[in-house]
Amino acid sequence: MTSNRLGLGRRLITIPGPMSELPTPALSCARSTGSVFPIAILILCCLFWGFSFPAMQISASTFEDALESSSAHVAGVRGELAARSIFNSWRFALATAAFYLLTFARHRQFSRADVLGGLIVGMTFCLGILLQIIGLRYTMPSTSSFLTALSVIFAPLAQTLLLRRPLGTRTAIAVLIALAGIFILSQPNPHAATAETIVEKPPIPHLGEILTVIGSLLFTAQILAIDHFGQRADPIRLTLIMLGITAIASFIIGVGLGGLRFHQGSVVNRLVHDGKFLACFVGLALVSSMLSQYLMNRYQPLVAPATAAVVYCLEPVFATLFSVVFGTERLSAITIIGGSIIFMAVLLVARKNS
Repeated sequence: MTSNRLGLGRRLITIPGPMSELPTPALSCARSTGSVFPIAILILCCLFWGFSFPAMQISASTFEDALESSSAHVAGVRGELAARSIFNSWRFALATAAFYLLTFARHRQFSRADVLGGLIVGMTFCLGILLQIIGLRYTMPSTSSFLTALSVIFAPLAQTLLLRRPLGTRTAIAVLIALAGIFILSQPNPHAATAETIVEKPPIPHLGEILTVIGSLLFTAQILAIDHFGQRADPIRLTLIMLGITAIASFIIGVGLGGLRFHQGSVVNRLVHDGKFLACFVGLALVSSMLSQYLMNRYQPLVAPATAAVVYCLEPVFATLFSVVFGTERLSAITIIGGSIIFMAVLLVARKNS
């Protein structure tokens, strides 16, 4: 592997012995000067994740329909958890394999930060996305994405209380503005429903929202873990471990819940002949998972956690736009007003870092 990365990367110094890779002051300098380029990359990640919300809802629903039409179906909550876990394992197995093939020459001499960071980031992400996918069964994609964006509150609090890094005035104002946008977007929005909307009545009130908020807490832990380990870990190796851990953990959870029987020829045959499923599944694996997670691991450490959390509030805006394109939602005044407010908050932190 080469030690000089393009853009605002870290320049690694190779030293014989256990501490083989040490970051030079380049990373801290990049963060202190606050270039707008990493923020632009994180906005691109939000675009990719926005696609994932309707795509996950459509592809996971198709996957469950294929199971129900076969002898592989497992009824009840257990079956639902198993199906979502196995679906995730397939998605991230493809992402892991593709990423390894594209970057195999870089996977040598894994450091402790690479391994430990990949494990922690992978586990928090795996559990968070599982709860998010289950929650999508009972709530609209826009609502789910806006609740996921509650990390705009959790991350600054963690940065201040746990990391002892106080917020700047402009960032604090951006957090409040983004919170106002999320509040507006989380209001009941019956006009957003369409004939293509895929939402079921939850067995208990607000189950989808509760699961999504817990997932948001796990995503906040992921943001903090990337901020911590990203200072020392190689982003390519960390990403490979993260993707692989997510695939393996999802498979273990799914099999433990009875999902091994899902791997039947009749189920796979139906899915590979469903064009909409394949388009969503491949997009989820290669764009919303592989590419976006690498870019996140690569560029998020160049900005503060609170700033990253504000930028990530654009994810629900893009999620709603993609939901409109996919026909699972309608664009409404609530969406336009709330999304515009969040966009203002992102512009504020981007100006701070320009």
